[in-house]
Amino acid sequence: MSYWIIFPVTVIAVAVGLIIKTYGQESRPAGRIATKKENIRNKKMIHRARYKDQEITSCDSEMPVEWAPLRIVHPVSIELRDIFDAIVKIYRQKTEKFYRYEFSHDYQLIGRLRNIISIYHGGLWKQTDRIDFSDERTRWVYMYRYMLRHVHLVFYACELTANEEIRRIFPGYRALNVCMIGGGPGTDVLGLSMFLLKQRNPLSPYPLFAGINVLDRCTAWADSWESLRRHLPEKYRRGIPEVRYHEFDYLENRLPWTCREVVRRADIVTMIKSMSPAAAWLNSKERVFTNRTRPYDIPPYDRSSLIFEWHSVYDIMLQMRDGAYLFYIDNRTGPQREILMSAARELKFELIFQRLLYGVSLPTDVFSPDAREVIGAMGGYEPCSCTGTNEVIILCKTE
Repeated sequence: MSYWIIFPVTVIAVAVGLIIKTYGQESRPAGRIATKKENIRNKKMIHRARYKDQEITSCDSEMPVEWAPLRIVHPVSIELRDIFDAIVKIYRQKTEKFYRYEFSHDYQLIGRLRNIISIYHGGLWKQTDRIDFSDERTRWVYMYRYMLRHVHLVFYACELTANEEIRRIFPGYRALNVCMIGGGPGTDVLGLSMFLLKQRNPLSPYPLFAGINVLDRCTAWADSWESLRRHLPEKYRRGIPEVRYHEFDYLENRLPWTCREVVRRADIVTMIKSMSPAAAWLNSKERVFTNRTRPYDIPPYDRSSLIFEWHSVYDIMLQMRDGAYLFYIDNRTGPQREILMSAARELKFELIFQRLLYGVSLPTDVFSPDAREVIGAMGGYEPCSCTGTNEVIILCKTE
């Protein structure tokens, strides 16, 4: 009797054990594809962290390493984020000064932003209207829309295209005097500084430049630069010396005496995205020779001594000392390249480097959460992220 009771119980127990062993394991065998519930659970285990200056995604130690997604933000993105955050801090600081009501400031800035966009998108070198940067709000709107793109373009040109040539210009054992034509809010300064800081110890107490002079039509950019400089990281404030602004206009054929002295002392002159707005005017200027006639019988290499007056680009290059460099970046479309190169041929400049840059875009993860809020306040008009087609040219004045 007991046999007929024990045998069925044993069979049932063995069957249940096999079922549990096959389908009831809680641990997932190695190599099996994770189920949907397991994926959801593992995603919840991921949390964001800030480590030093890089934003990473970390995971709990119980999670297999091969499952943990790791995203490291590129150092260039961090540098550009710090610069744009400084622009955002100006906005936060100036809001109370500009306007009394919370929402009125957005629409006034958006109106200025639309005006600038319409001028730039219509073919800048064709425009006869020039932007009035004497207005503080207009200057900030320009910085918001275009400054970060231009800073990255300068850094990109130095780091990834003309690296060897720029290293030769900036040897590292001595600081140089730099003259920036149309430097505006400091785009040239910051782009070159990003490159030079990467080449040396960031804790070095010595300045990056021996002197910085900016020739610009609007000297009020000096106020914008000082406002921006206060919010930049310490390494920029320590490495960039005082920036001096001098009034200059491309439409004036001859430089003022103060600007001439500045150009003569410079080791390198930059013309970065500054010639395009005046290209139509510069292209219309004819050479005036000393005898008021065109000396066709004189060889081209001797004509420069007979040119009495031409345009401001020629006068700038004429004042540059022997051995000085000219660093040019501008749009490929328009007559500005021919304006530059025709003056270079007259004055015996040596072509060191030239290359086209196609569609240089900002890296990802540039904008912080605070910057995203300001972008939303600007009606969805985001900072310009692509530069189109530009040309990089480096010239050296021969003796």
